[in-house]
Amino acid sequence: MNKKNTLKKTVALLMGFALTLGATGCDFVVTDNEKDLDRTVAKVDITKTLEKEGNPYASVAGDVKDILANVSSNISKRELISYFMSVGYQYVESYGYSYKDAFNLMLDSLINSEIMTQYAVAYYLKKGETNGMYDAEACKAYVNAQLEAAKGTDEYELLKAHKDVLTFKYFLTDGGRADVTEDYDRTVYALKKSLNSSLDSMEASYISETEEEHEHGESRTLPTGAGTADEEYYTNDYGVYTGYNTIDSCGKDYEPVHGSTAASRRKAYNLFLANLQSYNLIGKGEDVEDTRDVTKLDYYYVELSSSLGKALISKYFEDLEEEVTNELTADDAANKYMELYQQQEEAYLGNTDAFATALDGATVDAPIVYGLNGFGYVYNILLPFSTSQTEAYTNEKNKGLTTDELYNVRKQILTQVRGKDQRGSWISKDDHVNYSTEKDGAYYFFQDHADVNNKQYKALTHYNAVLPFNGTVVDDGDEYKTTATPVSVDDVIGMLETELGKIKGVSSVAGAKVAAYGEGSVDTDYVDEDGEVQYDKFVYYKGNVNFEKPVAPSDYYNEESALYNMLAVANEFMFAYSTDPGCLNSYMGYAISPYSTNFMKEFEYAAQEAVKGGVGTYYVAPTDYGWHIILTTFAYTQDGAAYYSYNENGEKVEGFNKDEVNVEGTFSNLYFESLKEAVASNYTTEVQNSVLNDYNNSKSVTRYKDRYKDLLEMDN
Repeated sequence: MNKKNTLKKTVALLMGFALTLGATGCDFVVTDNEKDLDRTVAKVDITKTLEKEGNPYASVAGDVKDILANVSSNISKRELISYFMSVGYQYVESYGYSYKDAFNLMLDSLINSEIMTQYAVAYYLKKGETNGMYDAEACKAYVNAQLEAAKGTDEYELLKAHKDVLTFKYFLTDGGRADVTEDYDRTVYALKKSLNSSLDSMEASYISETEEEHEHGESRTLPTGAGTADEEYYTNDYGVYTGYNTIDSCGKDYEPVHGSTAASRRKAYNLFLANLQSYNLIGKGEDVEDTRDVTKLDYYYVELSSSLGKALISKYFEDLEEEVTNELTADDAANKYMELYQQQEEAYLGNTDAFATALDGATVDAPIVYGLNGFGYVYNILLPFSTSQTEAYTNEKNKGLTTDELYNVRKQILTQVRGKDQRGSWISKDDHVNYSTEKDGAYYFFQDHADVNNKQYKALTHYNAVLPFNGTVVDDGDEYKTTATPVSVDDVIGMLETELGKIKGVSSVAGAKVAAYGEGSVDTDYVDEDGEVQYDKFVYYKGNVNFEKPVAPSDYYNEESALYNMLAVANEFMFAYSTDPGCLNSYMGYAISPYSTNFMKEFEYAAQEAVKGGVGTYYVAPTDYGWHIILTTFAYTQDGAAYYSYNENGEKVEGFNKDEVNVEGTFSNLYFESLKEAVASNYTTEVQNSVLNDYNNSKSVTRYKDRYKDLLEMDN
């Protein structure tokens, strides 16, 4: 399991109230009495509980107390209000909480966070007794050395006032190692990104007040994950844009909001500063800070300390997870797999309705391991009737034509259907909605995701990112005007087959027309002598992607496999040309049953036949919506194991394969990793609940209710 797991990805930074006030326009009002805001509403010190006889951390209780001398364990009224403005206000506005309940919830959260931070310190000091990596005296020496090194710089006084920043850094860098700064650097990057995001929102509101609403036209659905940075990515070359510095000085990763100017950014930043000033977070008179650089504000170090404390909790959870998952073996996973298999066998065998329902809810994290023969999934690329073609066909339906006559009318209209590239809205001069890269006059999409050297973005799952926009792009000065080139169903079939034929591991792509749809082509046998519609007569084209080796379902998420790349090619064509939103960003497309379905009958027949043909079989057929290019992505070929692989001898290995637990992308590897994450998540939840139950007591936590009584009475 990747050590940087979802806990790291979901750590919430306690962003300050000043940003939230500026962004939300919240009308919450509190007293502006500086002394009142500075009062401690709760104090957390777990050392007395640590000292109890039998506590596994009793030996480091004194050291923890020494560490806490450099770490603020008091929660001020200002912090409580800050957290309420960032998080709690939504509970009142959106979820119907009273102010009393919301403030109590926020204070509980702050207390719990402080308990877990102190407990993490105890954990690492205890660990240091064995590995020598962490030590209270070494920590104090590290803090002092860092302060000494900072003398003469702008940072010195800020670090001196916030020694907790250096204290947390000591633990995050494995005892102050200069070569282990990833956790610390990522936390700093995330904090700066959050500050930029809040300022972006404030600035955008100013821009919208002075400019006409900027339209981008109808937007095309994006592939899942598009434009989203890798959660583990960070760079030290990143800054907060205040309008007093240049955009270039903030690094290549920062993209300003549309219409941003230095003046509009300064306006947003100045409001941010005013909010800080109103809560006495910026010095006055002789203590005025250099406010043009947000990282030189005392406020920034308050937030940095909070963020680093939460990063330390995450580090602690990650280490716990690693410990518990290291104990999980392939045999354990095999046993869990068999339990799941037997549960699904009992649920689905002989119950096709239950299985069909399960198919619709399947995901990579919740796989169906017991399948029923004849079921499967298909991608659907829909080239639709135009509005005028739909109207023309509707008019014909009202003329009392025979079934054969009506289908022949539709047949003639289908010859005129033209699709178009749907991705024009992805090409823009506005960075926040532009996903294109121009190369030699052509526009390609999501190249940041496709570039293996770009660590900021992960590759998109099952997405090829090689098809250029099929049309023209004209720069009119203010924006790009895109015009998609009309394409027939034959055009799209040809392009799709060409790209499928390029896949390594595909021996051939063979397709052919099986029905005539040319001008003047008329059929008289859509309906048999018993009055039944012959849906096979509608199929226009069918073919197969032929693989060099037998297709193994265990390779569906193996990026090196031909199977994965077939899906990536077909998926990109769906995003490029299909107007059917139902298949976009789905698990494997539409779930297809061999029995009666709710799909239009022409589609049902073609999809069922494609599934019978197996993975890589494709059919082209019409419905009253237009042309459908239907490709089988997954086929259940037996009652039993849905997943199987082939060993080096070409022998079929059904179900969970212990030999593949470390082969990235295989079913067995994904199942093993998901099992690890589930075990780790359950374990850390249990540990956290246990710690809070043991330490959130009167010995460790003191609440001064009279100091925030006015906040609890705001409902009155």
